[in-house]
Amino acid sequence: MLRAAAPLAGLLVAALLVWQGSNAAFSATTDNTGDAWATGNLLLTNNGGGAAYAGTTAALFTENNLKPGNTGFKCITVESTGSLAGNLRLYRGAITGTNSAALSAVLDVTVDAVAVAAATNVQANCTGYTGGSGGALYNGTLSAMPTTYAGASGMAVAGGTQRVAYRIGWTVNAGAGNSVQSSSAVANLVWEIN
Repeated sequence: MLRAAAPLAGLLVAALLVWQGSNAAFSATTDNTGDAWATGNLLLTNNGGGAAYAGTTAALFTENNLKPGNTGFKCITVESTGSLAGNLRLYRGAITGTNSAALSAVLDVTVDAVAVAAATNVQANCTGYTGGSGGALYNGTLSAMPTTYAGASGMAVAGGTQRVAYRIGWTVNAGAGNSVQSSSAVANLVWEIN
């Protein structure tokens, strides 16, 4: 019996030594607490050519009794107040109206833009606008104007409060014929930052 108990006692002593040895080792830890992630934001408003900024504003253009050769322009200021930088672009929505396809094909449009100070509020009559007028961002017909963000040209805008003044010019092409008499073209102008 003693012979049978000796191996068992030896195993118990060995297990005790292993347990005691692992329990007596040194240890240390370090941690880095409170790690957090938060997203920024993008936010646009425009002055509609007036003084107050809003997400949606009334029509900038309400031109009537036009004939071939008539021309005009107006300005609008877009304000970005998001925390993120992005690329600000202008495109148009769907065109509606009477005989709109014919008129929009002979309505030439130019779009130019210039960054202005955060306190600058360029109004519809373009007083205070210091940018170009040759159509640097767009120069073509209303019908061919981009209809998506991806298709439009734009300009870089930094994060924080930034303003961009746009000059939008239009001309009823001098070659427009009788087919556009009593026609109308209506489209939303959309600014998007991405």
